[in-house]
Amino acid sequence: MTTTQIAITAQIRPGKRDELARVLAAGPPFDLAAQGFTRHQAFLGEHTVVFVFEGSRALGHVRDLSRSLPMRELTRMGMLIQSPQLLTENFEWMPIESPHA
Repeated sequence: MTTTQIAITAQIRPGKRDELARVLAAGPPFDLAAQGFTRHQAFLGEHTVVFVFEGSRALGHVRDLSRSLPMRELTRMGMLIQSPQLLTENFEWMPIESPHA
């Protein structure tokens, strides 16, 4: 089965970056394998956060996750980030190996 990736970007609410960094450092509030993910990453910028989910059905698993997370977790993230956007189309490039290498 092919592994897929999706990303969610969101704006960090003013003054909430440090708190978001602490939340992210604690790890995800769900079991990756139980939710169908093989990998999950978060990229934290000054004003933006990007969550990357990877798995055999990443989009479906993210949708399932959004319905199964406890309300307290959704509320906590809602207080830290705003304007989330789901990005489902990705492009990937890899170096071409030289036949003489």
